[in-house]
Amino acid sequence: MELQLVAQEFSLSPSLREHLERRVRFAFARARSKAVRIVVRLRDLNGPRGGPDKVCQVSVTMPGQPEVVIREVQEDMYNAIDGAVKRAAYRAMRMVMRKRPSSRQHIKDSHSAFSHGRDDDGHD
Repeated sequence: MELQLVAQEFSLSPSLREHLERRVRFAFARARSKAVRIVVRLRDLNGPRGGPDKVCQVSVTMPGQPEVVIREVQEDMYNAIDGAVKRAAYRAMRMVMRKRPSSRQHIKDSHSAFSHGRDDDGHD
């Protein structure tokens, strides 16, 4: 899993970088083998004026899947990171799970193959 961090118009402190890396590792622990690339973009829209202007955008690339892009805007960058990473990991896992045939579907398909009313010799 490749993690790329991009800070636009925003100073990325060591503690914020550590927080972000920890959140990504934890949130994507189950999807680590599926997620090839995660790009996190951080931006402060209003600068020193304040307000709900801290943006965290998480893009997840996985083979055979459309790109997952989640954008979170909050007053605090830590909250924006937490929300965006959590939602992106959830969406990525749902896509992976939808792609996989469920064991219930496999049993259903196997059962329908035997339910045509014929025995092994082809007799009714």
